[in-house]
Amino acid sequence: MLEGSDKMFISNSRKLLQKQADELPNQTINSASFHLTMFLFCPLLALSILTSCTNETLKEDSLTSEKSMAIDSSSAPQTLEENLSPEESATETETKANINEQQLNTQAMKIYNALISSLDNENPGFGEETPNGIPSESSMAYAHIAQASALVGDTDTMHLSATWLVENPSSNLAMGWGLTFAWDAYGDGSVNPPTTIYGITTALAVNGLLESYCRSGNANYLEAAVNSLEYYSNHTSVDRYGTYFNYSDQSPDAFNTHNVNAMLMLAYARAGMILNRQDFTQLATEIANSLKLAKKSTSNSITWPYTAFAEAGTRADRNDVVHAAYIAFGILETQKILDFEIATQKELEDYMNGFLRNGNLKEFRTYEYRNEREDQLRARGWGLGMYIAWLSSVENYSSGFEATEMIEDYKTLENTYEYVFGSETAIPRSTSHLLYGVATLAVEGTSIEDCISTHDFALK
Repeated sequence: MLEGSDKMFISNSRKLLQKQADELPNQTINSASFHLTMFLFCPLLALSILTSCTNETLKEDSLTSEKSMAIDSSSAPQTLEENLSPEESATETETKANINEQQLNTQAMKIYNALISSLDNENPGFGEETPNGIPSESSMAYAHIAQASALVGDTDTMHLSATWLVENPSSNLAMGWGLTFAWDAYGDGSVNPPTTIYGITTALAVNGLLESYCRSGNANYLEAAVNSLEYYSNHTSVDRYGTYFNYSDQSPDAFNTHNVNAMLMLAYARAGMILNRQDFTQLATEIANSLKLAKKSTSNSITWPYTAFAEAGTRADRNDVVHAAYIAFGILETQKILDFEIATQKELEDYMNGFLRNGNLKEFRTYEYRNEREDQLRARGWGLGMYIAWLSSVENYSSGFEATEMIEDYKTLENTYEYVFGSETAIPRSTSHLLYGVATLAVEGTSIEDCISTHDFALK
C-alpha cells in the first residue's frame, strides 16, 4: 500500500500529465512543438510509472530501508536560531546538526510512541523507582527520556525532561542526580541518604542534557551538565589500574565500578569535545586507561567484573546485561571521540553476544550464569533497552530491529512495559532505557553529531 506522500506525488504527476495532454489540441502542432511537447511529456510519464513501481517494490524491502519518514515542519525540531535570541545565536552557541532534514524510521517511531504513551503524560519520569516502591520522580528516567526525545526531535518531551533535571538535582549542595530513597549500595552497612549523587545516574543525566542542548541550544542544559561534571571530578580514587570514578559522592562508596567508569567516561569525553574542555578530555583518557588495564581475557571473549577485585562467586564478580551494555556502549562511544583503544569492536561484540541464547536476550552471559534458573532468566526491560542502543552503536540496525520484537513480550495488560519479565510491573526508569534504544534506531545513531559550543563559561 502506498504511503500518503507517495500517493500525493503520483497524483500531482498525473495532474501535470493531464494538463499537458489537455493543452495539446489547442496548439498548432508542427515538428518543433511536437518534439518539445514530447520532450516534456515523456519524462513525466516515465517518472509516474517508475514511482508507482518503486513503491510496490518497497513493500518487500527490509524494515530499515522502507520505513522512514521526514520530519514535517510542524514536528521538526526547532533550529538553534528559533530557540535563542539573535545575540545568543551569534555569540553563545553553534550547532551543525542538520536537524531539519532528519529522517526517522517509522517502525521505530511507532514503538517510541507506544513507549512514551505508557508513561505519565505530564510527568513521564513519575512512578515506582523499584518494584512496589513508593511512586516518585526518577532522575534516571528523566535522563534517558530527555536523551531519547532529543534524538528524535520530540521537543516538548525533551524540554519537559531536561528542565526537570536542571531544576531537581538530588542535593541542595551540588549539581548531580541519584535516587529518591536511602540505599546501602554495597551491602556493607553504610546507608546512603536520598541526597546522594550517584555516578551512573549523573552520567545518564549529563548525556541527556548534552543531547537536549545540542538539539535546542538551551544554555541552561549545558550549564547543568558542566556543573555536575565539575563536581563529580572531585570524586575519583586510584588503585593498581589507575584513576577511577567512585560509585557515589559518599566516602564509603569509593569502589571501582566499571559500568560507572564507562558511562561517566563517555559523558566527560563528549562534554570535552563539545566544550573544548581539555580537563574533561584528560580525565576521560585516564579512566579509559584504567578500564583497559581492568579488562580480563577469557577463552572465548573479554569481560569485566561488576567491581574491580571482586571475590569469585559474589554479586560483584560479573555483570548483568544492562551493566554490561553500559560498559560496552560507553567504551565504544568514547573510542569514537578519543584517540584511545580500550577494546576492539569485535571484542566488545563477542562480549555482548554472550547474552543471547535460544533467540532471547538473557540476564547473564554464557559461562557467567551459575545455575539452570539463571541460564533461563530473561533480561530485565532496561537491559533490553541498553542492548538495543549497543546494537545501534555498532551500526547493526537489522539486529536492533529484531531485538525490538522482544519488547512486545514485556507489554502488560495495561499497555505498560515490564521491568522484570513476567512481573506485570513497569517502572519508568526501565521504560526510559527501552525508549532510548528505540530512538537510536529511529535516527540510526546514538547522538546528535557536530555539536559545538562557544559559551564563555565553557572554558576553564
